[in-house]
Amino acid sequence: MAAFSHTYFTSFIKLSTVTVGAVFSSFLVLNPEKQIELYHSIQEYLQTSGSVASIWLEMSDTAFNDDLLEKELFGGDSDELDMDEMMGIGLDDDNSMAGAAISAVVSPSTDVKAKVEAKLEEPKLQAQVPKLEIELDDPAGTLTVLDHAPRPRNMATNSCRTYDILPTMAFLNQYQIHAATSVSNMRWVFTGGEDGYIKKWDFYATVNNKQPLTLGQRHSHVDSVAKGGVMASYWEHNDVNESGVDVLSPVYSMDVQSEAMWLVSGMKSGSIALWTVRHDEGRRITLLSKHKKPVSVLRISPDEYGVVSGAWDRAVLYWDLNTGKLARAFAGHMSQISSIEFQPWSTQVQAQDVDTEPVDKRASPVLLTTSIDGQCLLWDMRAPKALPQSFHLPKKTPPWATSACWSCDGRRIYVGRRNNTVDEYELGMGSQPSRTLKLPMNSGPVTALAMMGNNRSLVCASTDNVRMWDLASVERRSSVPFQIIPGHHGGTISTILVDETSRYMLTTSGNRGWDGSSNNVFLGYEVTPIG
Repeated sequence: MAAFSHTYFTSFIKLSTVTVGAVFSSFLVLNPEKQIELYHSIQEYLQTSGSVASIWLEMSDTAFNDDLLEKELFGGDSDELDMDEMMGIGLDDDNSMAGAAISAVVSPSTDVKAKVEAKLEEPKLQAQVPKLEIELDDPAGTLTVLDHAPRPRNMATNSCRTYDILPTMAFLNQYQIHAATSVSNMRWVFTGGEDGYIKKWDFYATVNNKQPLTLGQRHSHVDSVAKGGVMASYWEHNDVNESGVDVLSPVYSMDVQSEAMWLVSGMKSGSIALWTVRHDEGRRITLLSKHKKPVSVLRISPDEYGVVSGAWDRAVLYWDLNTGKLARAFAGHMSQISSIEFQPWSTQVQAQDVDTEPVDKRASPVLLTTSIDGQCLLWDMRAPKALPQSFHLPKKTPPWATSACWSCDGRRIYVGRRNNTVDEYELGMGSQPSRTLKLPMNSGPVTALAMMGNNRSLVCASTDNVRMWDLASVERRSSVPFQIIPGHHGGTISTILVDETSRYMLTTSGNRGWDGSSNNVFLGYEVTPIG
């Protein structure tokens, strides 16, 4: 085995392989002696499995023998790159983008970068990969081409009339789940609740039925539920008390970075914990302390440079994650904060005046916040001193709003109420609801909402059931405007998660520390577009 010229050099390998409708990733930090050996074993496995998507090799040090590495890894001079042979695009069985990453160790030559840039401009490649970035990491030459664009929704899913949503997965759990979140492609799902633990679930292994439920475990669920949730790991949700001693705290809120690099969670004391997830999993990096009461909501900003928190102390705060300091406070709510949602950035219309500063398209300038008293406010993140827009509580509606969501186009807002209703507000159409969706009288408060990918199917969770409303047929009196989704019954729903392709959905049961009973059920659904 040939040795590198720098003994302290480390490397990072991301291996992605296409499985059935999914991308599997494993991450390893290697010392230089083990790198080539591992690479060859990976290469042999991929050749036999026939399921190569991509291999990403990133070098973190300039002092290494790049010519030797080229020969060992790629069998020749990388200056003569053939991108058609080198490139691997990960595609699902429906030919939608699952993610792509290619790399090549190259000699320090600007010609190589120019060749790759020219190749990426070809129409056939642009049609497959909507957004690519090229980085020549250092003169010694690691060229990395990564797809940073979000995975587009399946067009059939976007244009469908409705969905068939069937529960097929049960994640065994004994305690209330107050919060749940997932990475962008739902590869990993994280939950937290009353027991004071953060749990990491392998969603792909669950979907592929790697851990079937026993007959006894299936007894309490509908017949279609046969797959058991696969727990990958867990760690204690430790807070620091006044004496400086770690104590378990219930998890009232959480959000995870899009690629599971780190995670934030809300403590009972009002602190916000930042955890490592991918490496040294479960290590608390820092505590952000400003809230005086439990943190009920956390949302990472779309650019992932900050996080917005809401708590029982009525405060909404924006934290700069580059500095770990408070960047802005949103004053206006009179009760406990119940939900925080950023407007979908991809549909926002930019201002038509002359702007001289660059605009980060990933940053969503509009923020929606709600509180338990029914208050619903809209904030402009670009105007620190501007007053929020307020949406009025309808007459005869009791104070209540534990959940809210945006439509996929970012033009409408839906707010769940205590009196079995959901209010719809249209931006630019005033502060009164444009219409109200009325659930059956005995359904109970609406505690969770989620919009499906077709922008007309709204999932509403009440105490009795989970329903999916067809917003395009609400006004038709000849048909029932909703259908009941089997699975949950008789417990408060804390979270509804829908993956970005609208193929899978998750629901968790917990009262988030407020009123309501919980049956501790955590279910996964498979979603099929219809029409």
